[in-house]
Amino acid sequence: MLSVLLAASAFGQEQACNTRNVFPWLEQTFGTWDKVRKDSLKIPSADRPWLIFFDESCVIHVDPDSSFSAGSFKKQVIGGESFNISVIKHDGKITMPNREEIPAGLITFASTYAGGKKSFLAAALPSIWRNDVNLKAEKNLDTLVRSVVVHELTHTYHRNFHARLDILEKQLPEVKNFNDDVVQNTFGANAYFRKLYESEHALLYQAIAETRTKEKRNLAKKALEIIRERRTKFYSGPNKVYSEIEDIFLTMEGAANWAAFQSAMIEGVSVADATKLIRRSGKYWSQDEGFALFLVIDSLLPDWQKRAFGTSNASAVELLADAVK
Repeated sequence: MLSVLLAASAFGQEQACNTRNVFPWLEQTFGTWDKVRKDSLKIPSADRPWLIFFDESCVIHVDPDSSFSAGSFKKQVIGGESFNISVIKHDGKITMPNREEIPAGLITFASTYAGGKKSFLAAALPSIWRNDVNLKAEKNLDTLVRSVVVHELTHTYHRNFHARLDILEKQLPEVKNFNDDVVQNTFGANAYFRKLYESEHALLYQAIAETRTKEKRNLAKKALEIIRERRTKFYSGPNKVYSEIEDIFLTMEGAANWAAFQSAMIEGVSVADATKLIRRSGKYWSQDEGFALFLVIDSLLPDWQKRAFGTSNASAVELLADAVK
């Protein structure tokens, strides 16, 4: 059925834009995301964000906003669902819904537009990833790319956090690169800070490996105590703002990595290989500790998703505190 649909691809650009392999990949990606959203994150049906996928020469807009003016679009069925699709050639740069331009390189991210009221996702397609020298040996490349898309789609449910980060960033005008590595970049050179972080990080991963519930909870509780000790010592005075910043980034990156982990397992990757796929080098603190937090939370706190994706977006540390009670 897909071959028939592809033959009728939008805008007469099928010859210029080779989408033959793209739409089957999108079909599997959308199917995996729907399973993660409904079964793992337990998020009910919601409006789809504006999706932007691109390769070396073309960009595909999926369900663009009514403000979209870069070209016409047509209805296309992918995985049994109808989408508005636009296929357009690009010149190496792609304009985002928030009017920013990005290079058509190896980049995947979610953000907001319309004053923070709507979300969009921009994602490089697998062909771009395959050209990266660091990924030549990756045996699960398509699954990795899909897991990154699932990670970023999870962020489209974090608009409250995005809005709050915009406010917090203004309190740190001296910080040049305000992103999810800001705590690591600011405090990582401090030996005692790093020692505390490494201790809590190790305890969390010990808790993940522990099969006995009581011992798992005790290890997680010790990790929480060190997190609180570290924050009390370092996040005071002008640095107090970092406590909330850390909370937000651990929660956003942790929940999104946990969702990506679920997506890899849905595709048949083992727990061990899925863990390696998501952790990668493990060198980025908010990504790796955030992932550990949600693995622990999921094993100890039933229905945490209702709070993490509710109207107030409970933080990872709040959820951990309830999990170890």
